[in-house]
Formats: sequence, structure tokens, C-alpha cells
Amino acid sequence: MRAHHHAEASLGCASAIPLTLLDTSNAVGWTSLLLNNQEGSGETGIFETCATEDLSLTVAGSPEVSEFLQGRWRSAVFQPGVACLMPAGETARVRLDAATTRERYRTVHVYLPGSLVSDVIDEYRRIGQPIATVRISALAFRDEVLAGQVAALLSAIRSGAPDLYAASAANWMVTHLLSRQAEWHHISDEPRLCPTITDRRLSRVIEFISCHLHLPLTLDELAREAGISVHHFGRRFRERTGMGPAAYVTELRMERARLLLDTTDLPLALIAARCGYPRPSAFSTAFLRQAGMTPSAYRTRRKGSRNRDIVRDPC
Repeated sequence: MRAHHHAEASLGCASAIPLTLLDTSNAVGWTSLLLNNQEGSGETGIFETCATEDLSLTVAGSPEVSEFLQGRWRSAVFQPGVACLMPAGETARVRLDAATTRERYRTVHVYLPGSLVSDVIDEYRRIGQPIATVRISALAFRDEVLAGQVAALLSAIRSGAPDLYAASAANWMVTHLLSRQAEWHHISDEPRLCPTITDRRLSRVIEFISCHLHLPLTLDELAREAGISVHHFGRRFRERTGMGPAAYVTELRMERARLLLDTTDLPLALIAARCGYPRPSAFSTAFLRQAGMTPSAYRTRRKGSRNRDIVRDPC
């Protein structure tokens, strides 16, 4: 994934919020995201947030937050673990109000690059097709794991951690927010499926097969992972791997079978089940066709070969 940088406009967001700036990641040279830690007390009065191409995340202390957006005011009390999200390019009228005029509170504002959001969406979608617009907006939602990550980022700023730390955190935070606050659109939900398999999608299909060899696998499932119609999948898969999907699955199952026969004393019925064959007889037939001998004969031959090697070894 390419490098991403927060928007230049985000650098002016701290001054738009009538709170004192205590810490900023800009001071330690981070560019993969921008984090501002700000402090205030009492009521701020109404102010307008700053427009930026970044996704804005705010984790606050305990003030009541009122937001005027899309023609109406909404209010929420921020408690530990509660955050809010502002979509890229949008602004809102906001008011922060503490329980008492003397109560001090802090708000941490994180600006995540819009380009990173687009790339993560694309990572989970079919390559080569337009990226759908995913709007992420929430006045208040509880996510203590996310709040913990923001606290860790603040500590990293104070300890002088490098931008690599910020880049890794930004990627995780965007992925986490999209999975929790936006609806993932699976590649198979597209009305038009691209009739090609890219390297990334091929790797995904192979990984899916490898992780599910013990289960029945259908063309529909494999085509879904590839982001391609069933009509095109078999031909395109053969073009990329040199064999059809069924033959490829069988090849991987036989590789696993040989590994289990070589390295374990598991019963043949259990090995068959782990290789996707509910009936041991079907497993024996498939193994015989691929290896030229039955699983039991293969195991006996391999054990005999190992024993001969031990005898010949003078050590």
C-alpha cells in the first residue's frame, strides 16, 4: 500500500476549535496522520469545524457535545471510550459544554488521510472497478479499543516515536472504523463483475482454499472470493494457474494428505476428513489416482524408507 499523508488543511483545524493545544503530532514530524490534543473548560460557545479531505475522529473527555448538522442539533455526553466521526470535506457547527464552569476536559482529534480511506475500501473491493463512496459519520459511539489506540498514539508522540508507528496505527484505525461504522460491500454484491482475476484476488482465492480444505468447496464460494462471476471464474482461474479449480483443490488436498501421512500417526479416516473427504473410500480413490498407491501403502513405504535411512546413518 502506498504512503499516505494527512491533508494540509488539517493543520488549521486546531485553531478553529476554541481549546488550548497541548500536544500535536506535527511537532514530531508525523505525516501519516495528524493528532491534536486540546484542553478546555466550561462552555465553548458555537464554532464551525474545519473542512479537510481527511476523516476526522474525535475522542473527548466528559463534555456534552452538541452538533448542528444537516439542519438539526444533536447532543451527546462524551464518556471514556466514546468518540465521534466527521466525514471528509464536511463541516458542522459544534458546542462543547462541561458539567461545571471549572471542570477541565480534553479532546483528542485525529485526522486520517482520505487517500488511505479510499485505498482500504479498494483493498476490500474488486480491483479495477470504481470505488464506491462510503460516508462515515457518527456523533457518538462507544469504542474502547479505538480510544485505547488514540491514547497509545498520544503517548507515542510524547516519547518521540517515528512516523512508521503512526502509519501502522492509521491503517489499522481506518480498517477498524470502516468495519464498525460503515457497511462493507462485498465484491460479489456488485451488479457487474469484472471478468478477470488480479494477483491480489488470485492470492485471496488460494488462501481461502488452503484454509478450508476440510470443507466442501463450491465454485460459487471461490468466485465470490475472486470477485468474478461464476461464468468466467473457471476459465480465468485455469489461465492463471494452469489447471481448473477442482483439480487445483484436489492437488492441495493431496499435498496436505501426504504431509499428514509423513508426519503423523493419525488414522486414515481422520486424515481423509481433514483433507475434505467425509468418506475414507473416496479419499483412498483420489489418493490412488494422484499418487499411484493407496494412502496406507504410501505410509508403509515412507516408514520403511525412514527406517532404512536410520540404519544406514552411522551416527
